Amino acid sequence: MKPLLSWQAIGAIALLGITPIFSSSLVNAETKSRSNSPQSSYKIAQNSQQQSNALLLSGNSKLIAKDYPGAIADFSKAIQISPNFEKAIYNRAVAYNRSGNSQSAIADYNQVVKLNPQNVNSYFNMAVIKDKLGDKQGAMSDYDRVLKIDPNYVDAYLNRGNLLQESGDLQGALAEFSLAIKAKPNRPEAYVNRGLVKYRLGDRQGAIADYDLAIKANPNYRLAYNNRGWAKADLGDNKGALADFDRAVQIDPNSYLSYFNRANIRRRLNDDLGALEDYDKSINLKSDYAEAYNNRGLAQNKLNNARGALNDFNKAISIDPNFADAYFNRGAAHRTLKNRSAAATDLRAAAKLYQQQGRNQESTKILNSIWQFEKSK
Repeated sequence: MKPLLSWQAIGAIALLGITPIFSSSLVNAETKSRSNSPQSSYKIAQNSQQQSNALLLSGNSKLIAKDYPGAIADFSKAIQISPNFEKAIYNRAVAYNRSGNSQSAIADYNQVVKLNPQNVNSYFNMAVIKDKLGDKQGAMSDYDRVLKIDPNYVDAYLNRGNLLQESGDLQGALAEFSLAIKAKPNRPEAYVNRGLVKYRLGDRQGAIADYDLAIKANPNYRLAYNNRGWAKADLGDNKGALADFDRAVQIDPNSYLSYFNRANIRRRLNDDLGALEDYDKSINLKSDYAEAYNNRGLAQNKLNNARGALNDFNKAISIDPNFADAYFNRGAAHRTLKNRSAAATDLRAAAKLYQQQGRNQESTKILNSIWQFEKSK
């Protein structure tokens, strides 16, 4: 049995939009008015608005500086002075969310939409928070409100598409991403997301076409190159895939996934030394990346470094004790090193994990392999 080669693709998820409102115009108060004149109450109102606006600006500065408790305190004082101050309530919601207080953020966003039912960003931001909290239905409902107010709100289509994709409704997700593209044809994330759905539906060529469009919209979009390389590799275009991963690494030299995927392609092209170099870079960027250790072990084994391979499989299993492929590969390394007992133990562990993971065919093959292995003693 040949060890499995791990691959990963990345889909862009647009969870943006939780942004504060930093605009605030200060009202100039009249400098002359008698305390007992009708203008007196007007001046007091102006002074109150000045105070609340000043607190809004102060809170904004603290929000930018990531002083969330200070920002919340300033926004709260502004709201105390002006209870219906929409901008202060909105920005306090942003500060609450960034400080980790999701429920208070939602409460403030709800207050904003009561004051202004057309505040589309509040509905969008509530949806993002609810999604993160696991309230998928509530998030979808808020995205629906967003699109009812603004049918061209592209991020709402993107996030609604991702919710549908997570739920397994790939056709629904495909439709949402297409609506996003219709609303804004030059949005590269929409093409990448639709391409990923097409890939999951088995349409590799369609996926590549969408990644092409994403790259046309943004020639420096690493995710598009990464995912296009992944699709090309599945179609057997290894040289085309290598070129895409080269470009992905060039755009972002700190992408552990791009190095990992390029290493896998280099292994397919029998460049195991180049693969080792890329696996090393991937691991340096992400030290707990079990798949990179596993695949580096495969490259080590091919270069007749069974002990180096064994060390890598050990590391992969220490990171992920349920990594069935790593147990299988470690068993093979033990077998090469004539460690029969250890080999049989690892192969049995791999067979058990494969069975638990629903990979019954692999499990059966390994059990047959163990039987033949032990029979040959």
